[in-house]
Amino acid sequence: MNRNKRLAALFATGILAGCGGGGGGGNPAPSGRHIVSIQVTGTPVLVFDHARDQQEPLNIPDAQVTAWKEPGGTVDLLIPSYENYRMRGPDLLHLAIDPHKIYSSTTSGSHIPEAQHDYYHWLLGPYSVDGTHFFSLAHTEWYACLLNGDCAVVAANGQNADTNSWSNTVNSFASPDGGASWQLNTVNGNHAAADVSYHWTGTTALSQRIYLQALNHTGMFGPSRLVQEGAWWYSVASYLHRDFTKVNVAQGLYEAPIDAFGYVLMRTSDPSNPNNWQAWNGGSSFLPMSGGVFLPFLPQAGGAALNAAEPQIVRDTVSNSVILVFTVFGGGNPVYYMTTPSLANPAWSDAFPIGGSAQMTSDAAGPVVGFSDANYPSIIDPQSAGPNFEFTNGSPMLFYNTSPAAYGGDNLARDLYRVQLSVTYSP
Repeated sequence: MNRNKRLAALFATGILAGCGGGGGGGNPAPSGRHIVSIQVTGTPVLVFDHARDQQEPLNIPDAQVTAWKEPGGTVDLLIPSYENYRMRGPDLLHLAIDPHKIYSSTTSGSHIPEAQHDYYHWLLGPYSVDGTHFFSLAHTEWYACLLNGDCAVVAANGQNADTNSWSNTVNSFASPDGGASWQLNTVNGNHAAADVSYHWTGTTALSQRIYLQALNHTGMFGPSRLVQEGAWWYSVASYLHRDFTKVNVAQGLYEAPIDAFGYVLMRTSDPSNPNNWQAWNGGSSFLPMSGGVFLPFLPQAGGAALNAAEPQIVRDTVSNSVILVFTVFGGGNPVYYMTTPSLANPAWSDAFPIGGSAQMTSDAAGPVVGFSDANYPSIIDPQSAGPNFEFTNGSPMLFYNTSPAAYGGDNLARDLYRVQLSVTYSP
């Protein structure tokens, strides 16, 4: 699957613009220095070269990249796809592809029953509390058309049936060997950290095959890395919900309308347990994810909500705040950032462009200037303390992949770049 190409087609229509609202909270700003701006200060450096590093067609950067340190100190950079690989080296600036796959969805997943939540998995945020045992949230795709055996059919709206019937969950994975191999992390019979998508099995929508006519994807998408605050570990994911009661085939209404869209702030007191995730519900209130009650929000700029793509977060140790980076759907855009002094009671700032990102050539082969949702920007600091790269001290790097489909190229011929950023603080 070409996930970035499909996401661009799904969200770039503008129907989501203006949904949701900014995260409030009333938290006072932390004392000390404040972030004034973030700026691109370097030139792009090639990290993953498809012509040199690609081990198979699906060895592609297909989501926000994250990094971790093995118990011996070797640095790993995740190359996420539903066929997951890693790059390894002595530090984040000197990496080489590891030819050994760390998780294969086609070998270990690809189970059709919907309730198993075990089809295509993108590992997105390896994290260790003790430096030895690693856990990760995963973006997991499943398609209702699997139950009817017609996923390859091109639907009336031009999308494939799998895209139109896409149901997404967030699952928990574990690695016993420093990230060399991964498996579903099942605790008390469950590995789903966020199961909030529409359940198709046994429904009228499935029997009527409404996905052959219109887009009806739902769920929680693209969770960020984990960041610790106090006794909790936090992640931010994208969420989309539809009202399937509004479908009326007799009247030609095949698409369930979107009634909620935005970011969801999630947290857990135990990253090793998929059963205790909570979701933000405003202020300092968090409720069990299993209850499905939470408050999606979108970044704000000048009083308007941005049609924001999947996020990445990092804790800035200089300002003692959390930075969230993202771009918006469509092309030629900057990468944005916003901050909050706390995740326990979030008060997000306005979103501001990372200086120079909109004018940067993100892919010389195009050439492509600026960014789109298909670039999956992520922020990582090579000097981050600990095993999880969850911190920055003001000199992080922006990682992003190319998207040759934007100029008619092979969408499996993607490269990964990094570029230096600089954070400016108030005195």
